[in-house]
Amino acid sequence: MHAIPVSYNDHVLMPLAAGERGSFASMIIVTKPDGARWASGVLGYFNEPDDACRFAIEYGKAEADGRKPPRNLKPAGHA
Repeated sequence: MHAIPVSYNDHVLMPLAAGERGSFASMIIVTKPDGARWASGVLGYFNEPDDACRFAIEYGKAEADGRKPPRNLKPAGHA
């Protein structure tokens, strides 16, 4: 599982990629400036863990900014 925290607009984004061999679930834990945390459910499935983490980070950034989060348009093996 990947879990390297990223600082973004006073938030801490912790992307997660859980899985193995071509099917990695993308998730994120967001810590807000006041210390409150929330965790997403599975955001989508990806062939590579780095792709899952990249998607989770973009999702977290959108949430932190109050924008509409991105959609996973290419799920891995779940078509």
